[in-house]
Amino acid sequence: MKKKEKRSLRELLYQLRTEGDTPGRQAAAVGLGVFIGCTPFYGFHLALCILVAKLFRLNQVLTYVAAHVSLPGLWPLLVLAQLQVGRKLRGAPLLSIRPQDIKSLELGQFMVDLLIGSTVVGAVLAAGFAFFTYRWACSRQKEPVVHALVDETSRRYLEARIFDWEFVRGKLRHDPLYFHILRRGVLPSGGRLLDLGCGRGILLSLLQTARAQFARGVYPEDWAPPPALELHGIEGRPKDAAAARLALHGEAVIETADLRDADFPPSRVVLLLDVLHYLPADAQEELLARAARALERGGLLLLRDANADGGWRFTATRLQERLSALARRHFRQRFHYRGLAEWRRILEALGFEVETEPMSEGTPYANVLIRARRT
Repeated sequence: MKKKEKRSLRELLYQLRTEGDTPGRQAAAVGLGVFIGCTPFYGFHLALCILVAKLFRLNQVLTYVAAHVSLPGLWPLLVLAQLQVGRKLRGAPLLSIRPQDIKSLELGQFMVDLLIGSTVVGAVLAAGFAFFTYRWACSRQKEPVVHALVDETSRRYLEARIFDWEFVRGKLRHDPLYFHILRRGVLPSGGRLLDLGCGRGILLSLLQTARAQFARGVYPEDWAPPPALELHGIEGRPKDAAAARLALHGEAVIETADLRDADFPPSRVVLLLDVLHYLPADAQEELLARAARALERGGLLLLRDANADGGWRFTATRLQERLSALARRHFRQRFHYRGLAEWRRILEALGFEVETEPMSEGTPYANVLIRARRT
């Protein structure tokens, strides 16, 4: 498939995935999908979902997913409930579930009961699912400017894989780190930013998107202006580094290299975000020492990692990391975590002034953001 055709297909998938993204439209898509899934028009649910979603400009994918309320394991119970409701509404006795009684039912009356019951049961379930979807969507909704930043930043990854786009979109929507850094003006206004273990370059892409929106005059007035930093990322996984290059279009230098061997250029700010726990203890300390040497006087090191003293939240963090490693088929992946006091001790010994703050809002994890200033 040609590059242009791939791009067109990804644009189509993007549109199907994101259309009707407001809480009201999400609730309507789920409600209608559930209602269609309850109807006895089996084999036509997909066509009905597409037709109705197009008619009301709702998310077609979400509508069809919601229609799976009639999954094979639930279908017999759902049909039985619909038949009982249909019979009750027309004043007939409840249906016996003995095989000989079911065989004696008239097909015409069976279909009438099923149609009446499915309408009522579908409406009740649709209203319930729509209500909870609306409440959930409202609780997760970001202000319009944040939504625009998420949308525009994630679109950069359409030239990579659909998975990359989905991953970036999910991280920006649910990880508090990225917009905390942007909103609070944590980064210096100029100089080189060195992102060690930059992955897909999510923060770098977000910074470039923020600059573009600021230039267009659609950036929040109460936010710090996005910094004009020279962007440099180093990533050891070739696929992630390739996705970062595609997303950034030459707006950042992205190296594919092992952090333990790579040369670090002089920098104003160095990032180590969710990286160090993948390294053994001695490699962690060596990497921090090299990062310190790369920083200018007064330069900033931003480090986010799990706090090993975080109680049950740390347990949740360890479980999530282990499951992620298994999903990547890294069955022997080892982790080394430290408590906050130990991180502070290491950094102060390297000549840093250290400030810390929790960085797991809205998540069950024990993440902490460490801001270390080189003295």
